[in-house]
Amino acid sequence: MNPLVTLNESLNKNEISEDVYRKISDSVKKVNDAVLLVEKASGIKYPDWYVYPKAIAMKTPTGELSIVYSRFFPFSYQDVLYNLVQVTPPLVLYASKDTLLAVIAHEFLHYVNFVANVKNFSISSEEDTTSILESVFKDEGQLYDEEKVFKKSKRIRRLLKEKFSGGLNDDALNKKALTRWFKKGLPVEYITPESNVSKISVVSILNYRPEETLKRFLNWT
Repeated sequence: MNPLVTLNESLNKNEISEDVYRKISDSVKKVNDAVLLVEKASGIKYPDWYVYPKAIAMKTPTGELSIVYSRFFPFSYQDVLYNLVQVTPPLVLYASKDTLLAVIAHEFLHYVNFVANVKNFSISSEEDTTSILESVFKDEGQLYDEEKVFKKSKRIRRLLKEKFSGGLNDDALNKKALTRWFKKGLPVEYITPESNVSKISVVSILNYRPEETLKRFLNWT
């Protein structure tokens, strides 16, 4: 998958400027480098990923606001199950190498955990959440064991522990995202905790087969 496919569409629709497009496309290599490190450390191929053309912020009815820098989301289309990782412009542009690697690894743990649940037929309807705190607890409960996935990389295990505790911890990234993207009026999509739910058909789950490296890791027969 071309990671710039939706960004190209956004440029063609004049939703982002050529300058912003160039800055993001010039920085995509950093994401790809992080993906390669995760693949090397785990021995598992990373799922398809792409750059979403907007920043994402989660907003609750009580006014809580949290920046969402990336998302793993499985979805069904014509009874085929797809797994994608979505990264946002503020992450691509402003994250340090360590934060970027931790985020890419974090989404990877979501991917492995989801496929493991498919294997065990333990996919169930997600309960609605209405607060940022509930969303964080739900997120942290949907991760595969990092010690098993990244047993070859002390660096990735360390970064996951340092960067993620009650959500992503990076004040410098938050400040840059707010001042360089949000306050400049660049494209932002606002979501709610209860809307951040994947829609998956039963048929697509029954038909799903993981790619070979993940299949071997999970002992999928």
